[in-house]
Amino acid sequence: MASAYCPDCDEKITLNPKPTIGQKLSCPHCSADLEVISVDPLELDWVYDWEWDEDDKDYEDEDF
Repeated sequence: MASAYCPDCDEKITLNPKPTIGQKLSCPHCSADLEVISVDPLELDWVYDWEWDEDDKDYEDEDF
């Protein structure tokens, strides 16, 4: 079994034998939403779900 540590609570998490990059999971210890970002070595990071908002523009596009 593959294992990695939660970046939020630092507890060990055991995953299925063949985790894949982009695989999402919740930490069983702290319920953090996590994602596999590397498989060799196995590494987890928080899931960043943000949507592009048309109102978010670069300042260079603004008239000052």
